[in-house]
Amino acid sequence: MGALLRERTPRRIVIACFSLLFTLGSVLNAEIIDRVLAILPGQIVTLSDVEAALDFGLVEPPSGAERIAGGLSALVDRMLMLNEVRRVVPPEPRPAAIDARIARMRQRFASPEEFSRALSARGVDEAVLRIYAADDLRLASYLDERFSSAAQPTEEELRKAGEAAKEALTSERRGALIGAWAAELRRRADVTVLP
Repeated sequence: MGALLRERTPRRIVIACFSLLFTLGSVLNAEIIDRVLAILPGQIVTLSDVEAALDFGLVEPPSGAERIAGGLSALVDRMLMLNEVRRVVPPEPRPAAIDARIARMRQRFASPEEFSRALSARGVDEAVLRIYAADDLRLASYLDERFSSAAQPTEEELRKAGEAAKEALTSERRGALIGAWAAELRRRADVTVLP
């Protein structure tokens, strides 16, 4: 029990410090530049992190979820998954694949000017965008390798649903497997979502 308390004490101190800073900021009428939304082992997630991830299509909030809360949940899952992916030291994505992923990010914006404004507003430059794109590709490759074969429907399921339903069955099962894995990662990690 004592070891458990010692492990959680630094996290409590960090949370208390952030709370104190926010309280002092409001007392002194200081401008808050960003807001911490969650704390993961060795990482923090700010409001601007969530907004950037949503803007550039790194995460999508679950349907029906509030944009920031859903984006935060999806970003925390993404970060936990990437931490696991980095343990297996995946190969570096090809530069052409990274360029293609960045091109898809650019397509989310109506014009190059709007894209540039979003980069500036989120404090992201091309180098950081390349890191995001490479992480996306590493994660996608890992998820394909780990879950694609397990997601295939059985012959029995195909007989019942028909061959035309194979893609939908595979996608649904793959999503369920990834969701279960993400839930397990959350259970194992010490994630604190701040109010």
